[in-house]
Amino acid sequence: MAIEALSPGQSTAWKDRVLPEVESVGEGVWAIPVPIPDNPLVYTYSYAIADGSGVVLIDAGWDGAEQHRALTSALDSLGFGARDIRGVAITHYHRDHIGLVPALLNANPDMWVAMHGEDIRALERFRTEAVDMGTGVDPTVDIARSYGVPRERWTEIESLLLGRGKMASVLQLDRMPENVLVLDDGSALPIDGGTIRALWTPGHTYGHSVFVRDDDDLLFSGDHVLPTITPNIGLDSAAITHSLGDYLRSLDKIGTLTPETSVLPAHGFRFRGLHDRARELVAHHHERLAEIRARMEETGDHSVYSIAQGLHWSRGFDELHHFNLFAALAETAAHMHYLGLEVGAGALGAK
Repeated sequence: MAIEALSPGQSTAWKDRVLPEVESVGEGVWAIPVPIPDNPLVYTYSYAIADGSGVVLIDAGWDGAEQHRALTSALDSLGFGARDIRGVAITHYHRDHIGLVPALLNANPDMWVAMHGEDIRALERFRTEAVDMGTGVDPTVDIARSYGVPRERWTEIESLLLGRGKMASVLQLDRMPENVLVLDDGSALPIDGGTIRALWTPGHTYGHSVFVRDDDDLLFSGDHVLPTITPNIGLDSAAITHSLGDYLRSLDKIGTLTPETSVLPAHGFRFRGLHDRARELVAHHHERLAEIRARMEETGDHSVYSIAQGLHWSRGFDELHHFNLFAALAETAAHMHYLGLEVGAGALGAK
């Protein structure tokens, strides 16, 4: 089943892995690509939505001087300054979505930040170091040993500890913003000229939310639904025991949206064909579950590492290192939890 790409410029840029142009994607809505350093995803879209004389953003992008220039220069070309940003609605807490929030708050302290309560709690765990920034795991848990990683590869996981790995997936905040709007399922954003509501879609993170503008059938899908890749559903360690089930239910949930919905994802290109894409994602996860069942039959080593080693990975398992290795192991563990399989002695959530 094919989806319909709605932007030749965006789809070509995604294919070539280059930064696309700023583009109008709806009435008073613009897609602004914010680069991600040293990452095959290349960029995250921050969506700017006209709000009276100001603007509201859906996601802010990775932190850094280059990223800040990309966002603010794009806004300037649209006639908005940093102080015109009235608020930022965050789909989920990962660094490529929330990273620029502190810099934007420095320019405009009155700006609101909207986020689901579960992801706010996750950020607080990172801020207080209740979990490790690099892996999201309880720092007292030896995840490499729990997942059965061979000794010669322990350092690849250990290099992520306390966010020392350059691809740490979250941003440490010294403090939470003052003006936080805690989103729940169905919450409306405080924006003029049309209703934008949040839908709670746990899976990629437990607090992941998408945003729907019903007036013209726009879905700001974050990482929940992407046109060509599948979001990892094992990185939110606090929810790993139920994250795959959450994700599959969340895909069912967005199935209630109209087939005419235009999907505005965080990565890739905008498209139509939400229901077909959701079915593809469900099929992918059921195929992965079948792979795990088969791997369990063919080997007596049922550690997460051994199971992951026998699965299909686009780059090949031997080419996965550091954060990518951890992400593959976490995704495998999430699928094993879904099947009710034992996931490592002492592994988080294995009790």
